[in-house]
Amino acid sequence: MALLSRSWRLRVIGQPEPAVNGVMAHWHGDDLVLTPTMRHMNTAILVSQSRDGARLGRALAALGHQPCWGSTTRGGAAGLLALKQALARGRNAVFAADGPRGPRLVAKPGPAFLAAKTGRPLYPAGVAVSRAYVFKNSWNQTRLPLPGARVVVAFGPPLEFPPEAVRWPPHQLSRLVGAALADTSRAAELELAFWRGGARQAKAV
Repeated sequence: MALLSRSWRLRVIGQPEPAVNGVMAHWHGDDLVLTPTMRHMNTAILVSQSRDGARLGRALAALGHQPCWGSTTRGGAAGLLALKQALARGRNAVFAADGPRGPRLVAKPGPAFLAAKTGRPLYPAGVAVSRAYVFKNSWNQTRLPLPGARVVVAFGPPLEFPPEAVRWPPHQLSRLVGAALADTSRAAELELAFWRGGARQAKAV
């Protein structure tokens, strides 16, 4: 992944300051894009307690991330506690908002709950890729950008949740996170379309 990602033509828009200490949420399927591109952001990433999760955890550690074990179905409390502890140590907490089993692109309340519980900002991250291999047999349609692909990672404005948000209805938290992720995904797609269109115009000239 480290070698492959070096071949990508990467644009990052709205990236938080290096010293930020917050929660970062993304959609499942964007993991293989974000894992190498966020390797310098001092991240702790939620990983499911499964055989595949064990493999992913080793890969994350090799890329400089801290894996935190848990999910919303098994070990959820342990996973959130591990992310909370990572935030206290100055790391950024990262996990897929629609995990671990979907439905795809339907946010869960976990990211917003953690942000409210810790008083940290929540940054939504969207991804757009020009050419990728899609793992169609997986429910989350994971994308792996091909060598030389254009890749856009867009971070949206931070969401700030008051402490009392931990008592808000889960569907309200989910709706706020889902809307923010939809916005950043559109921003990434628009940036990619502009980038590709500009490249075609330059070539024509």
